[in-house]
This record gives sequence, C-alpha cells and structure tokens, in this order.
Amino acid sequence: MEQNKKFNLFKLLQNIALIGIMLVIGLVVIFTTGAVEVNNVLIEFTIIVGLLLFGVLLVLPWAKYLEQKQYKIISIVFLVAVTICVILWIICTAIIFHAYRAQNVENLSVVHLVRVTLIISFQVIVASFIGNFIIKYQAKYIPFQAIAYLSILYLDFYLSALLCGIVIQPGEITYSASTWRFVAAQWPFLMLACIYLGVVYGIITNSRKRRVRNAILGKSRKLNKDIGLIDLEDDDDEPAKPTSNDVETQLEKIKSMYDKGLITKEEYDAKRQSIIDKM
Repeated sequence: MEQNKKFNLFKLLQNIALIGIMLVIGLVVIFTTGAVEVNNVLIEFTIIVGLLLFGVLLVLPWAKYLEQKQYKIISIVFLVAVTICVILWIICTAIIFHAYRAQNVENLSVVHLVRVTLIISFQVIVASFIGNFIIKYQAKYIPFQAIAYLSILYLDFYLSALLCGIVIQPGEITYSASTWRFVAAQWPFLMLACIYLGVVYGIITNSRKRRVRNAILGKSRKLNKDIGLIDLEDDDDEPAKPTSNDVETQLEKIKSMYDKGLITKEEYDAKRQSIIDKM
C-alpha cells in the first residue's frame, strides 16, 4: 500500500510539472505579443520557473527508480547530469537577460555558452529518454523500440548540427551556406523521424494498455475459477443460475479463502454479494 502512495506522489508531481509548463508557455506567448505590459524581470522569472519544471519532468523517472532501489548507479548519473543541465539553463537565462538589459546582446561569449549548453542538454535529454525507454520496456516491442531510437538519434543529430553550424562573428550571428543546404536537404527526413516517433509511441502505449487490461481480466478470471464462480466473459450465452447447493458451496469456499487471508474483506464482500445476486 505504501508503494502505491509513493507512486501516486510521483504521478502528482508529474502532473503539476506538466500543468506548470503549459501555464509558463501561455504566459510567455502573452508576454511576447505585448497583450500584457510586463518587465524583463517577470519574463526572466517565468522562463526560469518553466525550465525548473522541465527539469523536474526529466528527474522524476530516475528519482523513482532510486527510491525503489533499482538501477542505482544509472539513476544517480542521470540525476546529476540533469541537475547540471538545469543549473546551466538558469545561468544562461540570467546571462542573456543581463546582456539584454545592458544592451550587449551580441556578446560572443554569451552566444558560445548558450550553444554549448544546448548541445550538452540535447545529449543528456536523449540519453535519459532512451535509458528510461529501455528500462521500461526491456525486451518488449524490439522492432518499434529500434525505430524510436533511430528517430530520436536523428533528431539529436539534426539539432546538434544546426547549433554547430552557427557562424559567430563580432556584430553578426548567422548560419553558414553549408548549414542552410543541410537544413533544406534534411527537412523531409526530419518530418519523417517525428512521424515515426509519434506512431511508435502510440502503438507501444496502446499495446501496454491492452496488456495491462488482459492481465487484470486474467487475474479476475483465475480468482473466479478458484472460488467456483462462472466467468461471464468466457461465454456469450447466459449461464444457468446456480442451485442452492452450488451457492452454499461457493459461499463456503470464499469464506474459507477469506479466513486464510487469501482475499481481502472487500473482495470477500463483493464475491459474496455476487453469488447471492445470482440466486
């Protein structure tokens, strides 16, 4: 029971982070459109909060594994890596807004720091996603996992190449001609990788839901069989009502199972009422 409470806590934090990120995105859009008069400090604070919430989303899976004493070493590695990335994000945000207020937005050191931070962040995020994916599904859905990994690695390569292709000169930040040709040539493959990733994620998620549902139904049918109940889902025809002797036998079985601690009080009451309703 305690494990379920801890799991619910992780889900609660995940939902809070997702809702917070959506609110931050909405506020940033409102700020940039000029619909609300705000100052740079408020915008900076909003962006930092959004980055912190995004960091929470990246940390939660590994914090959960560590709390459950599973994959300790890899969990600690990713927790440290994500924490470093979050610190770099906050530093870059503060430096960018400071340079903007000082009207020194073309400072090359700032641009280099942002580029290096983004490249490092891409690698950490991709590695974290793939590692969590492998742990979560292991030997299941191998072909779909392979497609997902290739798509993610291509996206990482594409974004990293764009960042590396930025030409930084005093007073000017542009892309090189070769980078523009790369962007134009790789655009269809980028769209294809995104589509593959979305389709694979949908297939695996749907398959997992079916597996969980079938496992629950299988457990319920086994319990019904153990206490002598007829599984209504195994046959479309309406089963014959049990006789008084059958009812008495079934009641004795579930009472014996309850006394031995094989079923809970709630399960006992539910099955007992189900047997009585069939009389």
